[in-house]
Amino acid sequence: MERAEKEAAVETLAGKFGQAPIAVLADYRGLTVSEITELRAKLRAVDGELIVAKNTLTRLAVAGTDASGIGQWLVGPTALAFGYQDPAAVAKALHGFAKDNEALEVKGAVMEGEVLEADKVKKLALLPGRDELRAKLLALFNTPATQLVRLLNTPGQQLVTV
Repeated sequence: MERAEKEAAVETLAGKFGQAPIAVLADYRGLTVSEITELRAKLRAVDGELIVAKNTLTRLAVAGTDASGIGQWLVGPTALAFGYQDPAAVAKALHGFAKDNEALEVKGAVMEGEVLEADKVKKLALLPGRDELRAKLLALFNTPATQLVRLLNTPGQQLVTV
């Protein structure tokens, strides 16, 4: 790679780190090309992207930013999974793929400027999805009204029973 290409790659990586709410670092040693293609498809389905970049270029891209703490994981082959919409969806996709393919190992992540260890990424992946949380919230809003209707119906129901 020539210097101009490296500078362009660093600029592109810095843009991706700035644009994506989450970037997950993973060791992909042992995965076949078809498995990596499958992982890329799963990430694309949740508005994510998987790229492989040189560790030195990644270090230069995050230098001086909140994401500079990921330097500790930039050892050996490292894949970067960027999520552009829902951070939990990207973590879920990686976690689900890692369950089926033991060769993929999540090293850590940076989410909205906060560096996360691998166990925190796993906890993020195990959280309920956005739609499920919305459904639970709506159920909570609906519960008091349902209880009020039951309370108001109880005297009439008891009268009919007698």
